[in-house]
Amino acid sequence: MRGLLIKDLYLICKYGRAFILIVAVFIVVSFMGDGNMFFISYPCIISGLLPMTLIAYDERDKWDMYAGGLPYTKTQLVCGKYVIGLSMSVLVLAAIAIAEAFRMHNAQVFAVSSYLNLLLLLFSISLLVPSLMLPFVFKFGAEKGRVIYYVIIALTCVGSTAFVRTGTNITIFVSNAGIYSVLAASIFLYVMSWLLSVCFYKKREI
Repeated sequence: MRGLLIKDLYLICKYGRAFILIVAVFIVVSFMGDGNMFFISYPCIISGLLPMTLIAYDERDKWDMYAGGLPYTKTQLVCGKYVIGLSMSVLVLAAIAIAEAFRMHNAQVFAVSSYLNLLLLLFSISLLVPSLMLPFVFKFGAEKGRVIYYVIIALTCVGSTAFVRTGTNITIFVSNAGIYSVLAASIFLYVMSWLLSVCFYKKREI
């Protein structure tokens, strides 16, 4: 499966410049802002959407048909997308963690518990996006999967707007109880999504 991951990394390097730029811009804006949930969480959402982008390129270039003649199983093809997505989410989260540490320190609101809870919340978000999206994509293809993309973006915009209008600060929000339950639920959903995607893709005719 290492070859599949290397192939996806090449795709990211060739076509993922916009992804890198968007993530960098939002991290800079969140660093200069006051903890707006949208600017902090959107890079995690983008990283969660990356596997769907890779699947779209694969389908455009007929890779899914070509891969049928290679010594890869459909299970490995699915696992490759989940692994590369998880890896990119961790890298993005690491960049956000550094930016948020500096922002909270400069604003004199840094607290270890709130900081760690924020990172756990963001990691949960990065897991939630592909968990909801990828089974649908592996069952019906990337084009129909775009419907889920627009739904997720719309929900993010509505949720972030609600945060701004109520005046809720993200630092206060993540200090509430239940963050570990949210993380556990996100991990469970991610694993179930992974298994469901394998099941769907095995039954799908390419």
